[in-house]
Amino acid sequence: MDRSTRNGIAFALLAALFWGVSGAIAADAFTHVSPARVAEVRAIVTALVFIPFAYVRGALSPRGGLLGFALLGVNLAIVNVTFYWAIDRLGVGPGATIQFLAPIFVLLWMVVAQHRHVSPTVWLAAGIAVAGVSLITEAWNLEGGDWIGVVWGLISAVAFASYLIFGEYLGRSHRAITIVTWGFVFASIIWMFTQPLWTFPTDLSANVWIELLWIGIVGTALPFLFGFSALRRAASGIVGVISTTEPVFAATAAWVLLGQYLSVIQMIGGAMVLGAAAAIQRWGATDVEDSVGSTK
Repeated sequence: MDRSTRNGIAFALLAALFWGVSGAIAADAFTHVSPARVAEVRAIVTALVFIPFAYVRGALSPRGGLLGFALLGVNLAIVNVTFYWAIDRLGVGPGATIQFLAPIFVLLWMVVAQHRHVSPTVWLAAGIAVAGVSLITEAWNLEGGDWIGVVWGLISAVAFASYLIFGEYLGRSHRAITIVTWGFVFASIIWMFTQPLWTFPTDLSANVWIELLWIGIVGTALPFLFGFSALRRAASGIVGVISTTEPVFAATAAWVLLGQYLSVIQMIGGAMVLGAAAAIQRWGATDVEDSVGSTK
């Protein structure tokens, strides 16, 4: 393994850590601010942090990539708010784990859209992941609102899959800081159009404002920069494997900060999803790389 790949793995691990912890902090903020508002704050704060930073680094010019960045902005808005809706209804651990069905959606895209062959071993791993999600969500006990949370989690998984592939594609021609900055600029525009700033609640405590700033800077700006930096140095398959550690960090943070415990069955289901996601990325790495390359 060369130095660039090792650095990419380190960046991916840092991104997973910050994302996991921020999920628990966001869940606490939901008692005062809606998930959509939290998603709006994280987009705007990240854009404001990185615009001057990118300018000083000489990385603010989009170099003809505005359309791609606009599409990425839409993707970021979707993946963020649906993830928050999922953890708001299901809890941090289950909501974060469902998102790691993303490799299955990559497989489906490869088979249906690109007519590629996927080995039975990889499909077996995909089946195990689906079974794992049913355990971690305790599907047999789900009520109406909980099923809505599962749907949001699945949509977030689809958006996460497209983020991995599209992020690597953009990373071939743009620096990580340029991608993050413009992606969140467009995400911010989307949110300010759908949720004008003058309608934002102002009667929030200092603690909630601190949580929102944490989510925007430590829970969004830094991990996304680390994530795109990882995609510039390591293949999306490798980054995908490392990203499966995020639910572990999320569940641990939710246990420590929120007192959200997982049952033994839920822990088994989570382990199944994470193991399956890692196996899909490991044994399906070649096909994933080919599919990413074909989108350019």
